Amino acid sequence: MPEPPRPPEELLEICNRWSESVEGISGDAARMEFFQNELPVFLRKQAVFEKLLKNIKAGRPYPDLRQAQMIDDEILLYLNPKRLFSLRMFLYGPGEYTPIHDHSSWGVSGAAAGELGVIRYAREDDGSVEGCAQLMQAAPAYLKPSEIELTRPLNEGIHQTGNPVDGTTIMISVYGSPIRRLYINRFDYKTGKVEKLYPPRIKKKMLAAQALEHFSTKEK
Repeated sequence: MPEPPRPPEELLEICNRWSESVEGISGDAARMEFFQNELPVFLRKQAVFEKLLKNIKAGRPYPDLRQAQMIDDEILLYLNPKRLFSLRMFLYGPGEYTPIHDHSSWGVSGAAAGELGVIRYAREDDGSVEGCAQLMQAAPAYLKPSEIELTRPLNEGIHQTGNPVDGTTIMISVYGSPIRRLYINRFDYKTGKVEKLYPPRIKKKMLAAQALEHFSTKEK
């Protein structure tokens, strides 16, 4: 079985150092604080991002664009072997934003290039009505390169991120270990509808299980 493609050496050295440090840190708050200090420094390493973009443009094995993620613009750069954190890249064209969504883990994000728009939402309902939510939108925040923002799990982290200007925005995010929830929620601000988004691999398993019910019914 072929080995998975390796990140560039400089990136791998950084991620390995982070892994060693994070293993010695207890608690989400302390790990978030660690990456609050580390990520702005990493965002200034323009040579690393230039190499990643050249790899993507040339269709090289790393980063692996075939790995489907829950958000279309998302590219996995590194996954800690113990799943203590992951490093991800997002590429946004002019005016492109993610859907409004929550998270299953804490996150530290920032812009490596371009301007990063962040729109946060507060949930005003109590969640008692399945598939529905009432959201209040906060004023947008706009981050310059190397500036960061924090994301917290579940209702405290409902937001959308993207590119409010021309050109391309590169967002880099570090996410912590996810809580025991297999999905994130996607919100429609206008209609109040809430939809569960599953990772592609899990969604396919769920659909396969549902499709099997069709065959078992026929056999009866």
